[in-house]
Amino acid sequence: KPEVKYSTTKISTAKMNSSAGKVSIKSPKLRNKVLLRYYDSQIPSSETDGGGDHRKLMVNLSPTKDKDFLLHANSKEHSVELQKCENPLPEQAFFVLHEQPSKCVSFECKSHPGVFLGVKNNQLALIKLGEHPEDSNRENTTFKLT
Repeated sequence: KPEVKYSTTKISTAKMNSSAGKVSIKSPKLRNKVLLRYYDSQIPSSETDGGGDHRKLMVNLSPTKDKDFLLHANSKEHSVELQKCENPLPEQAFFVLHEQPSKCVSFECKSHPGVFLGVKNNQLALIKLGEHPEDSNRENTTFKLT
């Protein structure tokens, strides 16, 4: 599986072209860059490209400087946390990658469809789109790959 380093930056309409990290994250380990590890999933892609059998990609995320820890979804507290890797990896460590225009992506929890990794109160959190009016803005769950 290829490992690719990306930094993630929350997109705001006012700062669409900014490449600097504007999100304050609880853990200093995640402040700058994260490593995305790609995995094949069994989830079919809604996009059809000549009738091919396309599947969505899954990723897990870890700090580039400490690859032994992965971001885990904690659905009970609507939060995310860094946890030491364990084998096999739990479902909470995987996010379905949704590609969007302009090198942007969103991360949907594999263990909780409809719940996305996002920014709430200037911290990473889990956001169920449409559950609360203030969370229905996709800007809170969109990250730019740089």
